[in-house]
Amino acid sequence: MSPHLADTPVLETDRLTLRAFDARDVEAGAAYLMTERTKYMGGPYSRADAWDHCCGLIGHWAVRGYGLFAICLKGSDQAIGDAGLLCPGGYHEPELGWGIWSTEYEGQGIVREAARAVRDHAYRDHGWSTLVSYIDPDNTRSIALAERLGCRLDADAVIPDLPDWEGTLVYRHPGPSEVMA
Repeated sequence: MSPHLADTPVLETDRLTLRAFDARDVEAGAAYLMTERTKYMGGPYSRADAWDHCCGLIGHWAVRGYGLFAICLKGSDQAIGDAGLLCPGGYHEPELGWGIWSTEYEGQGIVREAARAVRDHAYRDHGWSTLVSYIDPDNTRSIALAERLGCRLDADAVIPDLPDWEGTLVYRHPGPSEVMA
């Protein structure tokens, strides 16, 4: 049996099931965090730091009532990436973050589909009116995705009070009235 948090939402799209990141995702998530693919988010992490980070993501659900969703293809419970809502210490407002764990799933619109579902969930179920995505200026793939999601650079937004975040770009998502017609 894999322990999990009760009452966490499950989101579904045409191709995906998004469920709360939990214990069954720690090993795969940690393996991803130890790769060069995470260079724009503080990685690659050591094994211990990656494991701690993944466990912190699970705890985020308990503390905030929202967090990262594991992205699973419909019909599978195996996580291939993540997308979700984060607001850890040092943040000034919630972020919509995302990541795909393997190049095998890049270029298929999976993260875009997941990010839209999470954004709709934030606006519909949490009643939020805004979201940001914090992106390293060298992360051209995430910048392109943010722009495809309708985000605009917000030069007036405050970046998190965290080490090495100077120069981080803040992309503001369109509000509920623009995306939930």
